[in-house]
Amino acid sequence: MMLLTVLCSVFVGVCSVSASGPKKLLTYSLSDNRPLKKALGYDEDVFFNFTELTSKYGYLTEDHVVTTEDGYILNVFRIPSKCDNTKGYPVILMHGLVDSSDAWILAGPQVGLAYILSDNCYDVWAANGRGNTYSRNHISLDPNKDPEYWNFSFDETGNYDLPAIIDYVTQTTEKPKVYYVGHSQGTTDYFIMASLRPEYNTKIQLSVNLAPIAFMKYIKSPIPIILAQQTEIFKKFLDELGFGEIFAKQQILHHLVEKICQLAPEPICGTGLALTTGYKRDSISERTLSIAFGHLLVGISSKTFSHFGQLIVSKKFQRYDEGKEGNFQRYGTERPPDYNISLVTSPVLLICGINDWVSSLEDVNELSSKLPNMVEEYVVPDPTWSHNNHLWGINAPKYVFNKILSYFRVYDVK
Repeated sequence: MMLLTVLCSVFVGVCSVSASGPKKLLTYSLSDNRPLKKALGYDEDVFFNFTELTSKYGYLTEDHVVTTEDGYILNVFRIPSKCDNTKGYPVILMHGLVDSSDAWILAGPQVGLAYILSDNCYDVWAANGRGNTYSRNHISLDPNKDPEYWNFSFDETGNYDLPAIIDYVTQTTEKPKVYYVGHSQGTTDYFIMASLRPEYNTKIQLSVNLAPIAFMKYIKSPIPIILAQQTEIFKKFLDELGFGEIFAKQQILHHLVEKICQLAPEPICGTGLALTTGYKRDSISERTLSIAFGHLLVGISSKTFSHFGQLIVSKKFQRYDEGKEGNFQRYGTERPPDYNISLVTSPVLLICGINDWVSSLEDVNELSSKLPNMVEEYVVPDPTWSHNNHLWGINAPKYVFNKILSYFRVYDVK
């Protein structure tokens, strides 16, 4: 019983459990003690939020609120163009798993894609998917009290969040289309939206997908492979507790990771990246690593974690498996249907790395072969390039961002 309580405290919240089962579940948030962190020598960028970071580096930010058709309230940060004349189309940036809009700016103005796009005269919209630290609201459900709030995976992020964000951006800017840039799960969200809501393909001028994830047949990382075999057990454990969030910000695990990565960003946290997503030493600066791990682990649903496990085990790009009875109720079939990639008719650019242990080249090749309007599958010409180098790599501007800008210049006038 003590083990159950400890596990829940570290990964989820504070649980009061009896021999007959859970009696009560409480969430908690440890104090973000900034004076103490400063005294301990933390880089302030570790604990600054999105608007504090952009303000520090001289960029204006607007905070926009978007409500989805199923009631989730999302925060989207806008960084207007730094030029008098804004180019092309608005750019929507969508983060990956256990991440947030911070991913696009935490490497600083020289490497952060959101800053670079603004400097190059683009109107930037950094989105946040449901459930993360910036988008933890709902019109009627309380994420701290209502387990129903957490009954979603990336299926809902693609099916509801992205359409709502795209509609909001096009209406606000009075532009008919947007550029979309996703990283990791942010690409998964996109392929889901474009297949389940194909009418949105007409609102996309170009979709750029960094470390794209749809199929996970050839994932190389041993940790996700091992965890995938246990995801259903872990999900049932959390369901029994009536709680659906894991890896939340300001809880024990977040603070442990944040502190460790201040003390030893390269040997410990760099090694952690290497074991999970692939990583080459010194390809991301030590300062950026320490800052990044202060911004990761910002809350996801256990169902999202479980859905990725299902993709790995099934070797298919399919909707969430609710079990035979649940599948009949939701989909009308015994097994969950595959996402129909052939319906993704918008122009798609795939950007991938040889040393990416999560988004393998073999899986990207399969995805590429099924996309009807694939403009290029670009493999970064660096054999050590891995999953998070797209975001924070020292050479990301050279290998990735210049590529994106060159495509935008072409599609600006199409």
